[in-house]
Amino acid sequence: MAHIPFGDGPGIQTPDGCSVELYRRLPYMAELNDIEQSLVKHKAALELGCGTGRLCGRLQELGLEVAGVDESQAMLAHLPTGVEGIHASIETLNLNRSWPAVLLPSHLINHPEEAVRKGFVRAAHRHTSASGSFYVKRHSREWISTVCQGPLGTSHGIALHAEGISRSGNLLSMTIRYETPDTAWTQSFTTLALDKQEIEQLLSSCGFIGFEWFGSEELWVAASRSDALIG
Repeated sequence: MAHIPFGDGPGIQTPDGCSVELYRRLPYMAELNDIEQSLVKHKAALELGCGTGRLCGRLQELGLEVAGVDESQAMLAHLPTGVEGIHASIETLNLNRSWPAVLLPSHLINHPEEAVRKGFVRAAHRHTSASGSFYVKRHSREWISTVCQGPLGTSHGIALHAEGISRSGNLLSMTIRYETPDTAWTQSFTTLALDKQEIEQLLSSCGFIGFEWFGSEELWVAASRSDALIG
């Protein structure tokens, strides 16, 4: 099964198949609700893979000073005013700075390649302060195992459709088609189902401890930094 992401549609597409114009149009959709009470304990946050800054804007509303990292300069051009944009790939990020809250949202932890997943977490470890927290969001295993071709619903005037679904073990490859009355985008990707224990093992191997899960589906986890040897 190929793991090469791809996207098409009007405007610029990033290397992982995301459309800048699509994400510019999408509003914040309550993605941080489960962890907001924990986030407000911190004064500043770094979001890894921030895109156009939909979540960064909400972090600002919660009172945090926010920086966002993305490999797409075109995405960073749309960050909310006051958010520090950092143009870099997550895996190679090394700013010699740390934040009390570091976030890896958008199911990036479900990347199909183990080396990339570890690269993301090690980057977070380098940039999480000694007393800080690392927040990670995973895909629902149930969704990965049950999603079928066809309509996925409509969100903020954008209709979503699942296409080209194939599975191999815990891997799901698919295309999501996003449609508005005047245009459409597609994004093709592969994602890996991970349960809580697998996430905790991954974070532990990269120097994190003290896991706390949030929400009824337990899709968000927070971990503390340890100075133990990084695997």
